[in-house]
Amino acid sequence: MKNIFSHVFVTSFLDQKKTLQELLEESRDRADFYILLMLATFIATLGLLSNNVAVIIGGMLIAPILFPILGLAMGIVTSSGLAIGRSFKILIRSVGLVLGFSIITAFLFGAPTDVGEQILLRIEPDLNLFLIAFAAGLAVSYSWVKQNLSAALPGIAVAVALVPPLATVGIGLALWDRLIIAGALNLFLVNIIATVLGSVIIFSLFGFSRLQKEEEQKIIEEEFESHIHKEAVDEAVKELAKEGSLASMRDLVNDKKDNV
Repeated sequence: MKNIFSHVFVTSFLDQKKTLQELLEESRDRADFYILLMLATFIATLGLLSNNVAVIIGGMLIAPILFPILGLAMGIVTSSGLAIGRSFKILIRSVGLVLGFSIITAFLFGAPTDVGEQILLRIEPDLNLFLIAFAAGLAVSYSWVKQNLSAALPGIAVAVALVPPLATVGIGLALWDRLIIAGALNLFLVNIIATVLGSVIIFSLFGFSRLQKEEEQKIIEEEFESHIHKEAVDEAVKELAKEGSLASMRDLVNDKKDNV
């Protein structure tokens, strides 16, 4: 038994770098991340409004919001202000997107009195829910490091349950129900804190604290690539605008010639 558990939290430096790079790539601030998040929010909000557990789970399965939370935990372990700031920026944008999209969905598809059992379950945070999120944080971070356990990630995403309480906040805002807003927001914050805490413990046990330099270098490279891409897009837009202006001028000259 001792020999079995002696290798539980052991991984090579190369595997650690690979895990870190894949986590940064998955939590990257890009369009497909937000598209998946919008779809997850739409599905989860409809599930909450219709009181349908299966639909809510469907939204939870495709929501990618776990990745920036894991990135935040990793940044805390590596003591990287750059990584923590990056994760906070993505989380804030994600929270704003989920709230906005859930409010719109609730306005369009919900009745003024749509407060079913699934919504009520998400406005009363307690110790059990904190422990569930904490255990899920342990599980998701451990599964992420041990790539052979990655098949368990979808099930863990359901246990963490981050999008449904945030979508419930959006429904509460649409209904302007302070009880729903306050309760669901508390549950969302409890889930995030517990998940981050569990992930910090696992990443620390695996020794990721020594990867601050590698993490920040990867983030700097990512920001440089994004800057280059933005400049290329801006230049392409300018060229298209210039071509459009030249085409308009040619058309104007031709029209004048025809009139003459």
